[in-house]
Amino acid sequence: MNHKLILNDAFKKFTFDQDKILPPQETVKRFREKLKALDLDILEYTVRIDNGRLGIPVYFSSCGKDAMAVTGTKKQMGKGGTPEQAEASAVMELVERFSFFSFSQNPENFFVEKYRNLKDKAIPFHMIARSVHDDSEDLEITQKIFEELPLRWTWGYNLTRDEAVLIPFDWFFTINEFNGPSAGNCPEEALSQGICEVVERHVSSVISQNQMKTPLINANSATDPLITEMIEKYRNIGIKFWLSDFSLDMGIPTVGILAYDPSTFPEKSEIVWTAGTTPDPKKALSRALTEAAQLAGDFNTGSNYVASGLPKFTNIEEAEFVTNPGNETDITDLPDISDNNIKTEVRNCIAALEKKGMEVFTINITHPLLEIPAFYTIIPGAYFRERALGTSVGMFSAKLITENSTPEQAIPELKKIEQMLPGKYYIKFYIGSCYLSMNDLETALKYFDQARGLDPNEQDIPSIYSYMGVCLKEMGEYRRALDILTEGEKFDTERTDIPNLMGFCHFKLREHEKAIECFQKVIQLDPTSAIDYANIASNYRDMGEKEKAIEYYMMALTIDPSIDFAKENLHKLQQTA
Repeated sequence: MNHKLILNDAFKKFTFDQDKILPPQETVKRFREKLKALDLDILEYTVRIDNGRLGIPVYFSSCGKDAMAVTGTKKQMGKGGTPEQAEASAVMELVERFSFFSFSQNPENFFVEKYRNLKDKAIPFHMIARSVHDDSEDLEITQKIFEELPLRWTWGYNLTRDEAVLIPFDWFFTINEFNGPSAGNCPEEALSQGICEVVERHVSSVISQNQMKTPLINANSATDPLITEMIEKYRNIGIKFWLSDFSLDMGIPTVGILAYDPSTFPEKSEIVWTAGTTPDPKKALSRALTEAAQLAGDFNTGSNYVASGLPKFTNIEEAEFVTNPGNETDITDLPDISDNNIKTEVRNCIAALEKKGMEVFTINITHPLLEIPAFYTIIPGAYFRERALGTSVGMFSAKLITENSTPEQAIPELKKIEQMLPGKYYIKFYIGSCYLSMNDLETALKYFDQARGLDPNEQDIPSIYSYMGVCLKEMGEYRRALDILTEGEKFDTERTDIPNLMGFCHFKLREHEKAIECFQKVIQLDPTSAIDYANIASNYRDMGEKEKAIEYYMMALTIDPSIDFAKENLHKLQQTA
């Protein structure tokens, strides 16, 4: 089978707010025409959802039942400088997700094998190590462990070396999840977007984790008419914003934006921090402005966005390293690797990354029926939030053994690794999670406690406390669980599992107001968490506040109609109201 990926000329015919080979109206039209010929319910409708206050359009594409079954989501958001581009963005986001999850769930796209049996056809081991930033002295040992892992492999393409290569899909999905899928009007469009998205998340992670000071971009240095119009829209309603040069030394332009509305924050709005990356710095700025608009909810709706590439600030003082870095630049000073031919831009991106010693791999995930180009781009060594910080080949190998085997199979394998790598906290942790799956709570708790005492990486400490809290909760030790979870929350206030568990424990202790407070914390972090609206409702029900209970059960079921206990309790309350 020929797995070669050939880049073809792809000249831009639309450059108003994004660089495309087709105008956005044509993109949407072609997509809808494709759907008519398919016996699949993928798109239910598109709708503009911004309230017009900011004046930068945001669209939803609502999933049809087949798309929802595959992606697990009800809708995607799209943004743009114009309504047409925002709608096109929303439908292509749907194509991207539907294609990616359809590919990942189709067994025909994979075969299971051990690395040692694939020899020179597979991605080299040094790229596996680089994907988790592992340059430790354990690599000789962990390579032997990795070589024995049965993994799902698929054919991909190394764009840097221009050669087909086998890629362990599970390995990279464990690290990146769906950071890297992209879709476009042509392969070159999709690849450019995918590469730029991975770079955007990489520089965002480096800057946020290290609280790096990067130059502010003088907003008045932008001269593109659409960009100056969008900047004026921010200014006209009193939004304070700071534009930053996030390009670092990657050779690919990235623009960061921090924005908030002093008149509505924090009651009705949040501080938004996001970024945009494209080969053209002007388009990177355009993307950053529209991305901030998408996340902000017009800065007056009370909506909470889910942080992805960059964490959230709870007050503007925390962001001083962003707002006051001490130096400034113009948008024209950022690197510019744009070209009228998107093929050339893709090659320019690959060349810029090669200078950093980074290679670009991609997997063609185009859906065979949709036939809209889609790819999953992987750049080993690129960071994505905290997911690959402080990790190692040994840790991810242990994680995959745990996830891909029954607990009874995994425990002896993990204990073999423990003999090869003694004293590693993560092996104790994964053995504990296996015993937890077997409902051996006392043994699981013992292993989690041992992991806690083996100097775990800071970002893993709250996970250990969380799992200890699960054990204690299941044992009915609610007060002890709360003590452990309170300790864990000190290490990470942005995760949802700990306040969710604390809410449950307070509920069981009949401390309903404290329980509600915990579940509200979860909703602030993840406004789509239907189960936590239902949990709040159950507390109001037990407090005798029927109206509030009904309101929150209805909110939960609006997000997820499948929560049975919410349906049952709502029905009972409505009958007695």
